Amino acid sequence: MADDAKRLLRYIVQNLVLPVEAKEAQLDASAAQDVPGEIDALTASNMEEAERLAPYFARGIALARQSGGRITVDDTDDEGNGIADAFARFLVVPNLATSQSEELSEGHYRYTFDVDWQRLSELARKAGMNL
Repeated sequence: MADDAKRLLRYIVQNLVLPVEAKEAQLDASAAQDVPGEIDALTASNMEEAERLAPYFARGIALARQSGGRITVDDTDDEGNGIADAFARFLVVPNLATSQSEELSEGHYRYTFDVDWQRLSELARKAGMNL
């Protein structure tokens, strides 16, 4: 499961996140900017973040599967914070999930994510795996 989640995360980054960020970089570029270099840096940064957050993404996917797609995590511990970061960046941004947050205390939040399991499952099938 963890390996499948990691493969799915890479697929999401490569096929949903990076194309949008590359397009934004091109649209925001001035004539003097090194757009290909910026896109390469964005790619490397996103892949590094995906690698760092992969265990949290896998844990969050497992929890979402058990609960029918809705999970709630607090950013007060490493696991909850990692899941929130991974889901916000790699599921919410490409519209594969929605999120709500509520403040727990100054600087700490509880996040509820609703994963669009149908879209995520379709994407997983395109990537050659079954959730």
